[in-house]
Amino acid sequence: MSLFCRLLLSLALVAPLAAEDFVPFQPTHARLFLRVPGDAAPLKDARISSGECLPGKYEDTPEKRERLTDVNFPITWWKWKQVTLQFTPTHDGNIELDLNGPWAEARPGVLRQQEVLWDEISAKGATLRNGGFEDMADGKPAGWESPWRPYPAADSWALADREPVAGKHVAASWHGRPLVGRLEVKSGVPVTVTLHARAATVPGFKSPRILGQDTPAHRAAAKLKRGVNFGNSWEAEPGTWGIKYDAQDVDHVADQGFDHIRVPVAWHFHMVDGAIKPELLAELEPVLKRALDRKLTVILNWHHHDALVKDPAAHRAAFANDWKTIATHYKDLPAGLYLELLNEPNGALDHDTLTAVHAEAIAAIRSVSPQRILLANPPQWASVPGLDRYFLPDGDDRIITSVHSYEPFQFTHQRAGWVGFQDLRGITYPGPPASPVAVPDSLKDNASLVAWMDAYNTRKGADNPCTAASFEVLLDDAVAWSRHFGRAIHIGEFGCYKEADAASRARYVRDFRLAAEKRGIPWTMWDWKAGFGYWDAEQKRPLLREALFGK
Repeated sequence: MSLFCRLLLSLALVAPLAAEDFVPFQPTHARLFLRVPGDAAPLKDARISSGECLPGKYEDTPEKRERLTDVNFPITWWKWKQVTLQFTPTHDGNIELDLNGPWAEARPGVLRQQEVLWDEISAKGATLRNGGFEDMADGKPAGWESPWRPYPAADSWALADREPVAGKHVAASWHGRPLVGRLEVKSGVPVTVTLHARAATVPGFKSPRILGQDTPAHRAAAKLKRGVNFGNSWEAEPGTWGIKYDAQDVDHVADQGFDHIRVPVAWHFHMVDGAIKPELLAELEPVLKRALDRKLTVILNWHHHDALVKDPAAHRAAFANDWKTIATHYKDLPAGLYLELLNEPNGALDHDTLTAVHAEAIAAIRSVSPQRILLANPPQWASVPGLDRYFLPDGDDRIITSVHSYEPFQFTHQRAGWVGFQDLRGITYPGPPASPVAVPDSLKDNASLVAWMDAYNTRKGADNPCTAASFEVLLDDAVAWSRHFGRAIHIGEFGCYKEADAASRARYVRDFRLAAEKRGIPWTMWDWKAGFGYWDAEQKRPLLREALFGK
């Protein structure tokens, strides 16, 4: 399809929106397309250093989808992200480089304007004009087209007051206003494109206060090194599923050499008339008391609050009030009890909504327990990329940020039915495998998984997605965020489902633990004796002793 035809189609799609303004929104990912001409074969071996390269699923024929490469990678608002994009062309001529942005609606029929900033784009093995965007012509970067809408003026959002990587100018694009350039390529000559991208903050954005490197939160985090989760117990709805923990489990944990436990509780199942149900306290408090007596730090969290995730407006007030009740109940316990606000915020709990919900709960706790150490998770399931839209009250320096990591997810969650991977099996760590592993028929429509499996089966060394590199880059990002903003960091969950082969599981847990410790990040493995367990409860012996405590 020609650029002109695509323009007509796109304008037809957005025409109903013309009467309304687009809603500025801070992106979490950059997006671009590589498009080869209709008479050329698809690109070969497209890959990116961080993110995904997938076929263009929105094209109207399989042939067009194969000739379009959809590239996504995470970005932040507070620093430039550098990535490298590699591919091999199959023709002599041009490839369109379509700088774009994520697609999302603010509400039905109204798009979010997610502006991505670009700078210092260079190509090895190809020719690209004006990749630094320093030359301007007709109000836009020379050599680039802005086909759908006029390119913004330099003194307007999203270009005003942006600090470039080099030179004086940056470029901007979003899904409703792509910026299209061309790479001149030769058949069979590998191309490496280096890009710098950054999320444009929205009008009125206020940067958070940057704290020091020796806050009460940092000192509290320094007391944590190796922990384990008492998972699959009190986060279950009573009478449905879950296992039991008791003081003997605490003794085993302490004897193994762990220094803290994390105790997930679904408090919404255990509150009535503004009070904690005594049935819960009868089970929970002996465990907490024993842990504190054994000099273990205890992280007591709120888990699986699905109602709050789905409808924050309806439940945020009760969430804050219940946290006040919990904090009041435990206000006289030793400082070794930490409270964690909410496990893995996701869904509607994101951006400003999560910021407000966190702030209200923190204020409620602080009204009765001003010195207690708290933990909080970023959005997007407590992921490291979620840190980019995670904001804490500026004046509170007693909050540790806790992230979760299960990368590579395809390995750690193989055969896990709750994520739809019940048919995925045979993935060993690290990759590549001795023999290729096939994508199960039930998952062949999962383009992301198909691409991951192809890379897993074929790529060597750190270029393989099932290696330590998959989580090391995230841990590096977490450390960079922590140092930049002066916020202490902790890993609240990592681990591997027991359905992985035991040797691979041990290698993975060991590599992750060593990577975290190398970066000075305390960790809490998921979990003690359930589906990801460290401990064999029947044999009363550790399963991963050497992986977590060896050299």
